[in-house]
Amino acid sequence: MAGGNVVLDERSYAGCALASWSGRVHLAWTGSDYQVNLLSSADGRAFEGKQTLPSRTYKFVREDASRSQLDERSHMSSSTNKAVALSPALAASADALHVAWTGTDGRLNVWDLGRGQAGPVTLPERSRVAPALAARGGEVVVAWGGTDRHVNLVIRTPAGWGRPWRLEERASATPAVCAAGRELAVAWTGTDRHLNLLTTREGRWLAPVRLDETTSGAPALCAPGDELVLAWTGSDRRVNLLTMAPGTEPAPLRLDARTSHHPAVCAHGGAVVVAWTGTDRRPNVLTLHPRF
Repeated sequence: MAGGNVVLDERSYAGCALASWSGRVHLAWTGSDYQVNLLSSADGRAFEGKQTLPSRTYKFVREDASRSQLDERSHMSSSTNKAVALSPALAASADALHVAWTGTDGRLNVWDLGRGQAGPVTLPERSRVAPALAARGGEVVVAWGGTDRHVNLVIRTPAGWGRPWRLEERASATPAVCAAGRELAVAWTGTDRHLNLLTTREGRWLAPVRLDETTSGAPALCAPGDELVLAWTGSDRRVNLLTMAPGTEPAPLRLDARTSHHPAVCAHGGAVVVAWTGTDRRPNVLTLHPRF
């Protein structure tokens, strides 16, 4: 069951990010100046306390500058570099809210916001897409698509950062990661556009599952209770969700909402919160109640 979505008076130039922490829903997005912004809400409707981080996230892509005219000397179309905003990522551990982003140099960054200016850490790993973030107890999990498009994971424990783990699978966009109790789940869009899901059981990785659902963008993932909720943007730009629970048939839901970016999901207070950047670039937030 869904209530009306909330449309924020902000502008987002990539996908949004969500996390539930300290009884509040936290929303992050990338503004027109490529800086990461945050707001939070106690009820999922009234958002306040805007914070703009001193960090920017974007990548350069080559685009045809002339589109129709050719350089007479080289007989090649002229091109230029265009900055494209990337999405931030959010996750909440037991004692802090964490935000991650891909820097303008392609390196991954993670900020423990509870530590203030001492919180940002720049990792040696690089990516051309946005990272994903999850928290499990006192651990922080970062997932990203490498420059070779392989899905990668690295975990920070109280003892420090571990060694990155590279999956054999390749992703065409940002992967998604979430914690389900002590277990982990990773989702990604394969090079064939099919969504894929990889989970652990008792700490061991199971075989990846290739789903029938397809998308050209990145998925989002959260774990309310013993369920997994997968979200993605369809070819019609509508936001889709798939709820998967042990022993039951997956429950699909397609929202009327449309977006040109990937959606975000998080579990909060027994409900699932969905966020997306509207076609007018304004962030939208919708709370879906149990068994939607």
